Formats: sequence, C-alpha cells, structure tokens
Amino acid sequence: MSVPTEESLLSQARRLAEMAAERAQKIEEQRRLPHDLIEALTASGLLKILQPSRYGGYEMDMGVFIRVTAEIARGDASTGWIFAILGIHNWWLGYVDPRLQEEVWGEDTHRFFADSFAPVGKVQPASGGYRLSGRWKFLSGIEWSEYAAVAAFLPPERSEEPEYAMFFLPQSQYRVEDEWHVVGLRGTASNTIVVDDAFVPEYRVFHLGRILQTGEAPGQALNPGPLYRLPFFTAISLALVAPVVGAARAAAIHFQQWIQTRVPLFRETAQKELGSAQMALAEAATTLDALEGLMQRYADEVMVYGREHRLPSEEERARYYAWRSYMVRQAIRLVDRLFELSGGHSIFQSHPIQRIWRDVHTAAQHVTLNFESSMEAYGRALVGLRSGTIL
Repeated sequence: MSVPTEESLLSQARRLAEMAAERAQKIEEQRRLPHDLIEALTASGLLKILQPSRYGGYEMDMGVFIRVTAEIARGDASTGWIFAILGIHNWWLGYVDPRLQEEVWGEDTHRFFADSFAPVGKVQPASGGYRLSGRWKFLSGIEWSEYAAVAAFLPPERSEEPEYAMFFLPQSQYRVEDEWHVVGLRGTASNTIVVDDAFVPEYRVFHLGRILQTGEAPGQALNPGPLYRLPFFTAISLALVAPVVGAARAAAIHFQQWIQTRVPLFRETAQKELGSAQMALAEAATTLDALEGLMQRYADEVMVYGREHRLPSEEERARYYAWRSYMVRQAIRLVDRLFELSGGHSIFQSHPIQRIWRDVHTAAQHVTLNFESSMEAYGRALVGLRSGTIL
C-alpha cells in the first residue's frame, strides 16, 4: 500500500483538531469523545502511522507521530491524548507474540486496546498459562477498545525474582467501572477495569521485564523493521508529551487572539498594547519553539536505537525521562502564566485556556512524566549512582 506524505497527514490532523475544538464542551460534559469523532479518527488513517505494514500500517517514524499528535491536541487535549494512546498502542502491539497480533488484527486492523503498566494484579500459574485477578485504574482508551493489557508480577520460579509482565485480555474477561470524574482530560474516559480469576494463555503474556533488559521481543520475528526495536519505555512514554505540548501551543494561540481585542478595566487601550502581555506571548512562543525542538530531537534519537539494534545506557534512559518531565513542566508553567494574564473571563468553563490549564496539570500526574522522580533519577545517574528507575 502507498504511504501518505507527512504534509497530508498533518492536513488531516488539522481537520480533526477543528472537529474536536467544535465538540470541546460536549467532550467535557459527556466525559468521553463523541462517537463521530472516534469514527473520524479511525477513518483518517492517522492511527496507522506506527502500525506494522503487515497489518495495513504505514510503519513511519516516531517524529511523524508526535507532530501529528501535537497538531490534534491543539484542538482538544483529551482528543490528542486518546490519539496518542491508541496510536502508540498500534506500535507496541507489533512487539507481542505473532499469534496475539493475528488474534487482535487478523480480521480487523482497526481494533484497539487499552493498558495499565501498574503491576497490581494477582497471578497464579495454570496449565498452558496463568490465572489473573485484580483491579487497574487509568486505562485511557478503554471505552473504544476490544482488549486490555494489564500488568502483574509472574510468580518466581525456583530462586528467580518475580518477572514484570503484561497480560492481554479480551472484553469478555474484564468489566469496566465508570469512575472518571476528574479535573482534567475529562474526555479520555480513562476508567477502571476489574478482572476476576481470568485464564490468560501463555501467548497473551508479554514478558516485559526481560524485553526491557534484552531489547528482544517475539513480535520482531513478524515485524523486523527498526521501528519495532526501539527501547520500550523510552519510546512509548514520548507519546504522552506531544498532547501536552500541542495543548500548550493552543493556549498561546488563544491568548494571542484574546489580547487582540480585550480592553482591561480602567484602561483605554487593548491588552495587546501592554508590555506584560507582549512579553508573556513572546516568551510562550519562544518556549514552545524550544519544547517542540527538544521533542523532535528526542524522537530522532530514539529511532537511532532501533536502527542500530541497541539499548540506551542507564544514564541515557534517565536523561530521556528527565527530558519528558522537563518538557511537560515547562508547558505547564507557560499555560499557568497565560491563564493568569487572561483575566477573570478565563475562569469560566466556556473559556478554552482554563480547560487547557486543567488538562496539562492532569497529564503531568502520569508516572512517566513525574518531574521530581525523573530529575532525581537523572541526577543520580550523572554522579555515577544507579538511577533507581526502569522508565
């Protein structure tokens, strides 16, 4: 199949961003993306960017994916987040057992899955696989998924340490609890699932712990390209930065438009004439240029590991963890400043900057974007100590 140009993909993304922006209030109220928006995301082909070519994907690079994600997030952060999650999942399914890839995509290449990497499940060995129980929160995309992948530690064999693993379950083996009453990213419907003593055959178990150590995954036999040899957490976590940076860019655009005509109380000139507004806008634009540049550098560098079939060092992993959290922290500071300068009107739910303000703060709560943990890990690595993180 022919692979579209990046410009055509970005053009599609801009149309989806406009569609999402028009539905922003509905997304907030319903706590999920509207059906027509999900249908448009699927029909656009954008979710194929990182999907294996064997299953109709474009098998492009991470840089294209983050640029498209950021563009969509300019319209609505929840939409950008869901696109990032579903799109990066179309990448990481390329790592799993070929039998599982065929089960999920064999009849329909538009099937999605949600995941939780929190290893909170309880596992018991069973003939041909394992029995799994547990409760996992924050499964973004579960509303539109036919499978869930959740984490637990495999029981140790003999003297070995417990192994970190992901377990894939079809819809029939879990139930969804609607708990997503939250301050931001309300449209992601990132709900909770409960699993009661489900049998998981061995081919649906993704041995994540050993894959993190070796870089070797069963799906590479089916998908040998460099895209499916990227360092797992380093690559997958980048997807979560792009919606935040895209949303921050949208905040700057809204602020720029807002100050063009706004006349503050007790003044005779528009806010755009005020030095404070001009400086804030210029600083925001400059910061965003820097963040987008660092995000692109991250994407370019992570692709090198796939082409060279090697894993990053512990210090390199810690550096990328720090970069992710730094980009998100700077985006938050930018949005905070624009929110402060937008005046009393910005506190109303109809104002887009307050929604972006809530969304970026919510995104930053994700464990792979934690600023303090990442900076401590990188700082330890810089002085020759163990970073203490697998992220």
